[in-house]
Amino acid sequence: MTKEEIVSWIFLAIAIASEMKPTDYGGISQIADGINHAVPTHKEIQVSVNWLLVKNLILKNENKYTLSEDGKKLFNKAQEKSRFLMGMWQFLETEIINLNSEIA
Repeated sequence: MTKEEIVSWIFLAIAIASEMKPTDYGGISQIADGINHAVPTHKEIQVSVNWLLVKNLILKNENKYTLSEDGKKLFNKAQEKSRFLMGMWQFLETEIINLNSEIA
């Protein structure tokens, strides 16, 4: 998978896992496995979380994560584009590619 695919996958997992309360790496991993039928590596989660924090799409409180206001807006857009996880994931990947190109 590309970096953007991984980051969008982890973002989607955080969005779903933290709907009711902030989530930790275990919750992220569990939801990510449900989305992609693959368990993300610790490095995939760590790199993605760091990128998402820098882009202000998620917030960290101790070892728990939730969406920031910008992250909530992005997730809401993804939900408007598709009711299906794969459609949301594809939309998020495109948005993350666009965010990466803004600095290039």
